[in-house]
Amino acid sequence: LYNENRRLVRALYELRARAPWKAPAHEVFLLLRAGLVLPVEEHSAMLAGYIVAAEAAEDRKPRDNSRVVLSGMFCEQPPLNLIKSLELSGCYVVDDDLLLVTRWLTENVPETGDPLANLAAAFLHHSESTSSKYEPDQAEKGRYLVEAVKRSGADGVIFAAPSFCDPALLERPMLQNVLRDAGVPYIAFKYAENSGQMQPIREQAGTFSDAIKLWSGA
Repeated sequence: LYNENRRLVRALYELRARAPWKAPAHEVFLLLRAGLVLPVEEHSAMLAGYIVAAEAAEDRKPRDNSRVVLSGMFCEQPPLNLIKSLELSGCYVVDDDLLLVTRWLTENVPETGDPLANLAAAFLHHSESTSSKYEPDQAEKGRYLVEAVKRSGADGVIFAAPSFCDPALLERPMLQNVLRDAGVPYIAFKYAENSGQMQPIREQAGTFSDAIKLWSGA
């Protein structure tokens, strides 16, 4: 059941990376949040139905938006209006670290053998990389973000971390250095879960999107 759910979540993210206008980030966010309270069977059915409907949505047309990866939101989840504001600013969110609980394991867990040992091995060797996960090899630190940009075809990265989230804020300069070396543009801001004023964020993200289109040939 859970392997199937993880497969559907991966399929949803692949759809959004391929055609973000068909699977807007705010809808994907709500779908994943629903999985935190629904039985896994119901959530899987919801995911499968959404993917089919989104693929067939001919009324949703692509726009001249920039493609971005969101980073730093793995802890305190942002208000829904923040995600909508980023989309309204001209950004397609094609990858993120939101609600990693549904995507923490990157491969299916073997269904034969010792289930506890299988889960432990999956968490240790086949799990997502984030700022809160220890990386012993300094040469590899931040490479996951560059790979996310390449895998999703993103034009840039938006660092959006909750205020006082030390793992995200302390690692941000190191991640920015990695992106700078890779030639990936980025911006950064902080937010609070109860943030209500989105206009400054929308303006900053809109300026970033315009700059990408004007200066990077995106």
